[in-house]
Amino acid sequence: MKFCVIVPCYNHAASLDNVLASLPKDIDVIVVDDGSAIPLCVDDNDVFILRHTRNMGKAAALKSGFVKASELGATHVITIDADGQHPTSYISTMIEESKKNPENIIVAVRDFENSSIPPARKFLNKFSNFWFKVETKKIVNDTQCGFRCYPLLLLNKLDLRLEGFVFEVELLVKASWAGCEFSEIKIPAIYSDENLKKSHYRPVLDTIRFTMMNTRLFFQSLLFPKKFLRKIALKK
Repeated sequence: MKFCVIVPCYNHAASLDNVLASLPKDIDVIVVDDGSAIPLCVDDNDVFILRHTRNMGKAAALKSGFVKASELGATHVITIDADGQHPTSYISTMIEESKKNPENIIVAVRDFENSSIPPARKFLNKFSNFWFKVETKKIVNDTQCGFRCYPLLLLNKLDLRLEGFVFEVELLVKASWAGCEFSEIKIPAIYSDENLKKSHYRPVLDTIRFTMMNTRLFFQSLLFPKKFLRKIALKK
């Protein structure tokens, strides 16, 4: 098993340096500069930088990272955000869990009892978790956290069509329809005024997009048998 860390980044240069400095030194790191206003400059020569000439959204940044990770020979990718909200000290825990269950997606679950989590974030996560359970008959306790470990073999098989933040939830649903199981690790929730100001999350617009996506996925899960859902989830 070979692991690779992917860090999508859009205008988070200030926090990116701290994130990169805290990563394990014995693992490949890919930073995807998703059209930042000022192109990212990374001093570490061991970090691979991919650049989008314009902002294409998190889904496109992750997909670019997945392709590069495959080129580097990785079997698994760990995704983290560049704004410092994900505790990188838990990467080793995630790797150990992945080694125990190499075909599973490993999902980080934040401590939602933490009073620093904005109410809108708590609501969206409960909303998303509920629909995920309805659509897949499985439970994932944090479908919104972008700190995850994916088997690349699975990612290369999935037919993922959505863009933006909803991409990561679509990925979980279609992975489930394809037969994937999930493991979870608990992490602290890290929120500060600084990283909340820099967040690209838009409460109203993103909630509308989640609603539209879940409406479609719900009716598919309601109308089609498991064998057909598997066909929907996988590339032709």
